[in-house]
Amino acid sequence: MYYQSINGEQEQYLSINNRGLGYGDGVFTTAKVANGKIHLLSAHIERLTNSCNKLNIPLPNFSDIIAELTEVANRYKLAVAKIIITAGDGGRGYSRQGCSSSNVIITFHTFPGHYSTLHQKGIKLGVSTLKIGINPLTAGIKHLNRLEQVLIRQELDNRNEDDLLVLNYLNNVIEATAANVFWLKNNIWYTPKLDESGVEGLMRNHILQNCSNKYEMSVVNAKLSDLDRIDAMFICNSVMGVMPVRTFEKQKLSLIPCHEIAELIKDVM
Repeated sequence: MYYQSINGEQEQYLSINNRGLGYGDGVFTTAKVANGKIHLLSAHIERLTNSCNKLNIPLPNFSDIIAELTEVANRYKLAVAKIIITAGDGGRGYSRQGCSSSNVIITFHTFPGHYSTLHQKGIKLGVSTLKIGINPLTAGIKHLNRLEQVLIRQELDNRNEDDLLVLNYLNNVIEATAANVFWLKNNIWYTPKLDESGVEGLMRNHILQNCSNKYEMSVVNAKLSDLDRIDAMFICNSVMGVMPVRTFEKQKLSLIPCHEIAELIKDVM
């Protein structure tokens, strides 16, 4: 880890009463740092603001957060920044009574060195044997309750694929272990609806907003069978960007359409 702070102070120890620890009561976002700047910074701040509002978490001072992020990011040519906001410190029990302010945790980390190679050759994507739950109340939000993803990542660690596609208990395609997914079929790019499960990623939304003028894009409920005989596929998040899939369920896929999407969004980061 390059850097860590809690509420603006370079500290690394949290209270044992922190609600993020006790109940996963908080939200987070993870951003790419390149050439001293945080990609999509305004979108990350908007996500944190909206997520806190949806979960009724007291809003921190985002001006201070932006100032700290900007100053620290300027030190690094390439890194990963993570911002966590918890509902504060409270006693035993689910009630937030007595929590007057949120806690902000900022960390900067080493950028994954293998991404560059994988961007060129593509990844091997399998299908997880685990399925995630249905929860419309928190669907789309990048909250701190990530035990499902921990278990799915544990499965991936014991397999030979680079990542896994995840379904929910309605057998709808949702996401990868820590990324959203797009696939190309009959000249249409598809990505799953996330109103019942999954995380609404910033890169997913960024692609939908900036590529729909050139490509037909559709947000759908899809089953695994809908991914038969596809032409191309990629997973994406704010750190890895567009990650092409070279093989999925024994299907060999083209990398060229994925590289075209990556090139299209490159100048609007």
